[in-house]
Amino acid sequence: MSSQRIGVEIHPLGVRCARVSVTSKGIQVHQVAEAPFAEGTLFTALQAGALPDELASVLDVRQFRGRAVVVVVDHPSVFLSTFDLAEGFTDELSTGIKWYADQYVPYPVDQAAVDFHVQRSPYAGQVTVQLIAIENAVLAAVMELLPPKRVKVSQIDGVPHALSRLYRSLAAATKASGEAEAGQESPLEPAVLVHASGARGYVVVTCDGVVETMRNVRLSDGSVLALADKVRQTCLHYEVHHPTQSVRAVYVTPATLADGAVGSGSGKPADGILAALSGEMGLDVKVLDPTSHVTFAGGREAASAPAGWAERYALAIGAAC
Repeated sequence: MSSQRIGVEIHPLGVRCARVSVTSKGIQVHQVAEAPFAEGTLFTALQAGALPDELASVLDVRQFRGRAVVVVVDHPSVFLSTFDLAEGFTDELSTGIKWYADQYVPYPVDQAAVDFHVQRSPYAGQVTVQLIAIENAVLAAVMELLPPKRVKVSQIDGVPHALSRLYRSLAAATKASGEAEAGQESPLEPAVLVHASGARGYVVVTCDGVVETMRNVRLSDGSVLALADKVRQTCLHYEVHHPTQSVRAVYVTPATLADGAVGSGSGKPADGILAALSGEMGLDVKVLDPTSHVTFAGGREAASAPAGWAERYALAIGAAC
């Protein structure tokens, strides 16, 4: 049995945690917990010594001791981008990445923590760069919530990485279970993952375990068709850069379809998202359903799972995978 890890999702309204192990049979969740921030309080304003009791119990260090913790931050200041640069010497590449960050990160780069990952580009003479930036104030708040001297934070990511890890784990479990041979279709790649809730979201292309393309999506009421257009643009961008590949499927998270998510208040029901995406893309659009290969083990700390736990904790589970 694999070792357990903890995924923590920090979003503007609160925190969700999932203690998870990934085995050949799928994803096993041993405990889930969540707590809201104080009403009207952004998490950037919280002080480590003044956490609400409910939140403090969820973030009790005894739950984390000896386990690697991956944090996914869903906050407006998180900036993600994928772009190509000319391949060159290390100093030239660093200069190009700095120039890009200065141009496109929507706040002063000297007030942010910036990280990047360089991978091969399908075009000769170029490399593909994945850039992530987060404001220092937000990062400091994360470290206050999860004190590094007591909690072993191994990674801080944006939403697309948690989504892609969840997708890969579900795909691997589907393949291992042999359900594809039994008539159930295995997840396909290259695939587009769509996660949107309220006025913001992400469109991600994943292939062979790598996040190839990712876009921030700014949405407003009545933006079901706008979301479909963003997905179409992302697919076209991917296929231009990968001439021998075509996107094979689109997966939408349950949070995107939930009440109060995209389309609410617009006269368009949330379940119209699937139809809108299918019509726009000409592809089969499915729900990225965590319940397919996620089981809740429970234990002394949590004898039973709360209703809707798999969907609600999808990002925290993905972070831990």
